Amino acid sequence: MNKEEASSFLKELLTDCKLNKNSFVLLEPDSKNTQSTGYKIRINAVLTNECRQQVRQLTKKHDLAVIEEEAQIIVYKPPQTMRVQ
Repeated sequence: MNKEEASSFLKELLTDCKLNKNSFVLLEPDSKNTQSTGYKIRINAVLTNECRQQVRQLTKKHDLAVIEEEAQIIVYKPPQTMRVQ
């Protein structure tokens, strides 16, 4: 995802979830990483169930993927796969 997409995602998330500014980090693109394209967002906080649900809804809305762990969530854009018609 590019910086604008990451910013849009975070704005929507921060509207609904009360996170402080130290709760998330924008990770630079890594050309060696084949699982994601562009920037990633790492959320370092223990989120409520409602906030976790909001993250899931937003990732679906923005065609992003999420890796959920207990104290960290990583949101990223997976590479596009070819669709079979």
